[in-house]
Amino acid sequence: MNQGEFMRLVDAAARERNLDKKVIIDHIERALVQAAQKRFDAVGEFTLTIDRETGEIRAFEDEKPVELERLGRIVANVAKQVFVQALKESERDMLYEDFVTREHTIASGTVMREERGMVIVSLGGRAEAILPKEEQIPGEVYRPGSVIRAYLLTVGKKGQRVRLVLSRTHANFVRELFKAEIPEVADGLIEVKGIVREPGRRTKIAVATQDPRIDPVGSCVGMRGSRITKVTDELGGEKIDIIPWAEDPAQFIENSLKPARVLRISYDTFRDRARVVVSQDQLPLAIGKAGQNVRLSARLTRYKIDVMSEESAAQARTKGSEELQKLIAAGLMEDFLREIFLDNHLDSMAVLAAQTPERLVEAFEGHHVTTESASKLIAKAEELLTEEQKAERDQIIARRQQAEREAADEAARALVADEAEALAATQAALQAGGDGTQPTA
Repeated sequence: MNQGEFMRLVDAAARERNLDKKVIIDHIERALVQAAQKRFDAVGEFTLTIDRETGEIRAFEDEKPVELERLGRIVANVAKQVFVQALKESERDMLYEDFVTREHTIASGTVMREERGMVIVSLGGRAEAILPKEEQIPGEVYRPGSVIRAYLLTVGKKGQRVRLVLSRTHANFVRELFKAEIPEVADGLIEVKGIVREPGRRTKIAVATQDPRIDPVGSCVGMRGSRITKVTDELGGEKIDIIPWAEDPAQFIENSLKPARVLRISYDTFRDRARVVVSQDQLPLAIGKAGQNVRLSARLTRYKIDVMSEESAAQARTKGSEELQKLIAAGLMEDFLREIFLDNHLDSMAVLAAQTPERLVEAFEGHHVTTESASKLIAKAEELLTEEQKAERDQIIARRQQAEREAADEAARALVADEAEALAATQAALQAGGDGTQPTA
């Protein structure tokens, strides 16, 4: 092969694979050197160079010229194998660098085929991504040739290939769609505080703004629903509830349960749950089909939520009053303290038995509950427990311990992050000080 033909082949390979011509020549050089060293088993230093402009190949062993004919066909074949391998790695690296910057954004592509439940999507050029079964919206059909948009979930290297994984079920897919369709979200004027989804069915998204001139919910909905309709259409008709975020937990919970109208919200400290009371006609709306509305609200607000009708709340209070009457009969409680206990949802022997004296004293500070009286109340509650109530007591204790562990873990992570930030700031300050003491030319 003459030099002109060699360079034409290099140019063609560079165009076809979208690689720099110099990168290809570098690979050819290294491939020929490795192959020649294996072929001759030379003890000296073997070098080979290719002129980047003319394509002329020169080989040396201990600075002595080597005739190219000596390399032979075997060396050429081995070099070809090494070259192809290196070329694939370069393609993989370039593809990876191209897509790693687009990770966690929306990607558009064309559906190619389906393999074992996975949808193979072309993202242009040689890039192919997979949409796994678990990342597909239930009920959607992906026909070959159709255009699809999805969230680029992960970008990683796997052997000689780049593994691109898409998702249409991830909550951040909705977040990115909001950025694409709602300029105020893209510009940061409206902040998305949280998103929860049951893909294909319903999404709840909490939004807020620092600008009093902007209505965050109205801006997301758009004129006559023009903006939110585009997002809903992309999700195959999935219902989207846009909720105004509130710093007050009770207000946030109330907002999250809309369109249901809430009568009152209180927090059950002892069960670690929010109790929401609605009228009987609003109960199905607040709970939602198969509990969907309250389930998504609980995930969005990060509060466990019990929804009940006003009638059920009254019945629960009556039942609790009857339970606590046993403590009054034992001479451990007065009527006024029973009402205070009921107001704070401490209305069963199981809940009382799950507490510690210290928690009761703290919770009812100012109501003459001492460590001694609290201990007697807890001991009596333990004595009166049924087998069913014992199981409930154990569940309450287990949930509290789990919450305490999670809080401790979160505090530890925050401490590590603060220490790392402080260390980085110290190092930056030392570096800046060091730079300041260096002499200048």
